[in-house]
Amino acid sequence: MEEQNKNTAKIENDIPLEAEEISIDEPETENSSGSKNAVSYILPMLLCIFLFSGFVSEQEVKKINGEYLNAESEELSEKTEPKINFTALLAGEEFSKNLKDTVYTDKNLWLELRIDQQVLYVHYRNGKTKTYNVSTGNKFLSKGIESRPGLFAIFLKEEVHKSSQFNNAQMNYFMPYNMGIGFHGLPGSGYYGHLGKQPSSHGCIRMRNEDVRELFKETDVGTFVLAHRGYTNRVVAFAPDGFKNGIEYTKDDYMNLLAYNLSSIMEGKYFTKPPKKFILDGKVIPRSGINVLSNEKAPEKQILPFTVAKIVMQNDRLEENKFISSNITESANYEKEFGITKEDTLSSSSSSVAVEPEMIKKYVYNPVGILPYFPPNR
Repeated sequence: MEEQNKNTAKIENDIPLEAEEISIDEPETENSSGSKNAVSYILPMLLCIFLFSGFVSEQEVKKINGEYLNAESEELSEKTEPKINFTALLAGEEFSKNLKDTVYTDKNLWLELRIDQQVLYVHYRNGKTKTYNVSTGNKFLSKGIESRPGLFAIFLKEEVHKSSQFNNAQMNYFMPYNMGIGFHGLPGSGYYGHLGKQPSSHGCIRMRNEDVRELFKETDVGTFVLAHRGYTNRVVAFAPDGFKNGIEYTKDDYMNLLAYNLSSIMEGKYFTKPPKKFILDGKVIPRSGINVLSNEKAPEKQILPFTVAKIVMQNDRLEENKFISSNITESANYEKEFGITKEDTLSSSSSSVAVEPEMIKKYVYNPVGILPYFPPNR
């Protein structure tokens, strides 16, 4: 019996390890636990690296204008959508430099009186320019009136004129442009020493007799006279050959157009309210002149009109080179973002405009007003 029990114990001890039943509650060894933790970290990391490397290899990311575009979409975009030069939009100051209201004449010459230089420039259509030394009005003289800036036109021509204010003083080749003020010579040559140097007249523009006689032959009634002291917001230019006004303007039409054009510059809307191109009839210019805003600077930057492209890109992994883009549309927030309203945009093909009376008063009427009248000496 004891021998049998010994044999049985020996058999149980000889049972292979694979046949033994392993309990699930048996604690894991240190080596097996570390292996499982390492696998749990490595697998997600490998998956992330694989996905990221595939994304970068398929899509070369580029940054354009502050937004990220992939190379495939950019190449496709160039074929399907026009490019917008956003750099030009940043150069608003460059577009706004030296903007002037250009007044066109159909005559062969116009006169520029530089009060600050005591010089009269005669500009010819063929590009030639002639200069004459002059002497303008001196306000410190008795009954003296200082020469004033503005856009004027010669409205009368007399070879010999007798002054009603200065004891019938003789004025040779008299050409008034600003009420009683005009170009002329005087008997003798004693005043020649002041010409081109300093104001010496009571208001008129004195010239050498031989110079003013030459000018008298070349000018017509209605010839422009732009007087200023070095700065003006209006300039004169020759209308292109063959150019004619689209319609026959009235005097009120001319005043409206002049106010509209200058206001577009001074209010910073030169590009959103494009000026109207027309030939101004010098005969409708008031004898008191037209305002050239010689004491006011134009804005340094004008509002630039542009369209805003709204582009939406979407890559489809299942369909290669799929690109979705919306059409280029105008921004709906112009009024809020840029201060532009629908009323600010007028067609450049329209022939006439309507403006408020306050605009005409501000941008057309010469602020120097009516010149004072001094009765003759008794």
